[in-house]
Amino acid sequence: MKVTIRSVAKLAGVAPSTVSHYLNQSAPISPVTAQSVERAIVALNYRVNLGARSLRVRKTHSIGLVIPNISTPFFGELASVIENALWDRDYQTLLCISQRDVERELLQLANLVSRQVDGILLAYTSEQTKAIRFSKEIAVPFVFIDRSVPGEYSVATDNYHGGQLAARHLVELGHRCIGMLCGEAEIQNVAERIDGFQTELRRSGFEVSPAYMLHGRQELQLGIRVAELLAMEPRPTAVFATNDIVAVGAWRTLLEAGFRVPQDFSNVGFDDIEISRFLVPPLTTVGQPTSEMGAKAVDLLLQLMSHQAEDGNKVATNFLIAPTLFIRGSTTTPSTNK
Repeated sequence: MKVTIRSVAKLAGVAPSTVSHYLNQSAPISPVTAQSVERAIVALNYRVNLGARSLRVRKTHSIGLVIPNISTPFFGELASVIENALWDRDYQTLLCISQRDVERELLQLANLVSRQVDGILLAYTSEQTKAIRFSKEIAVPFVFIDRSVPGEYSVATDNYHGGQLAARHLVELGHRCIGMLCGEAEIQNVAERIDGFQTELRRSGFEVSPAYMLHGRQELQLGIRVAELLAMEPRPTAVFATNDIVAVGAWRTLLEAGFRVPQDFSNVGFDDIEISRFLVPPLTTVGQPTSEMGAKAVDLLLQLMSHQAEDGNKVATNFLIAPTLFIRGSTTTPSTNK
């Protein structure tokens, strides 16, 4: 026999409307009554028809999360933080991986809207204009994450300042010939890190020559190309990688080439993913506050969903969170100074 709200109400000794109020939190009920209803639900193994309830209340209690990839530890960690934060607020996360394909990303966003998600969190790929245009064409609350979008609702790390922190650290150690392993400059975050790094070096009176800047995808393979820097004259004494995974790739190549880290070659990353703390020695890196970023993005989205934020007040909605430089064992003064 199919278990219904009426079945639960009969066993709990309450009206069906009371069970409905308990399930939908649409009206207050006493703790004693709530306990009776909960016991009846468990005893009868009652399952809420989420589809029917969504039609009634016009809410699905689901949030769409679109990120470029899941293979990069940073995005995996960020997705985990967001999923946990939403779970604690009784929301289900629908995770989409764009694979850094703009058309796939736009299709995923359209699919999330058709599934009637209550809100969307997006770390767009490289087409900011298309992502912004899409967000303006829909009525679903929308927050950009890990990407700074002035004038829109967004939460990101101050990547420019992070690049400055990395450069300042190497300069203070005495490094003057520095290499860079740069991810794609069309990705806004990467461009900001490179710009911040170079600007800080210029403030100190020098900069990284274009010949010492290697570009590629933000993957291990780019780090392996540090071998090209090792063959240059003069040979750099340090390298800045625009994310930790690239720095790990460089680390392996350095060790295979017989270089000691940091005695012969200093290595700096960006992100502070978990593995960076377990290298020997641990990686010096610019840490992104993943927990703070994810929590802030969820809070902002839920505010928009509950109409607590004013649509016209978009000037102060671009939240930039300060990064932290974690100085660990992979950096020291250049060997020529010893």
